[in-house]
Amino acid sequence: MMTTRFLFGRIAVGAAILIGGASASAAVRNSPLFSVAHAAETGEKTTGQGEGVIRAVDADDRKIMITHGPITGPLEMSPMTMAFRVGPNVDLSSLSKGVKIKFTISRDVKGLYVIEDVRPEQP
Repeated sequence: MMTTRFLFGRIAVGAAILIGGASASAAVRNSPLFSVAHAAETGEKTTGQGEGVIRAVDADDRKIMITHGPITGPLEMSPMTMAFRVGPNVDLSSLSKGVKIKFTISRDVKGLYVIEDVRPEQP
């Protein structure tokens, strides 16, 4: 009788783990981090949209430092201040410290963030 209860308990725990595992697996597949990892595996580029304020421009290294709000889209990111590489199609001459911008950012297959498009806000 003790063996039957013990065995039943193990079966119940195993079933709970399997059911919970399926839910956890679905949650992982739908998470932004899974999307980024999946894009890296398949060679795709993941993008997102953001708004922020330029803190510094380094034209020689093609980088800008931005204090931004949350990044939306498949490439989700919390608000922060960070330096980003800037793509070759972005004109840095119109950007300077203090300018409010909207931008498109991508994460390439190497995991590097690149600003693909910058749109200064019109006053």
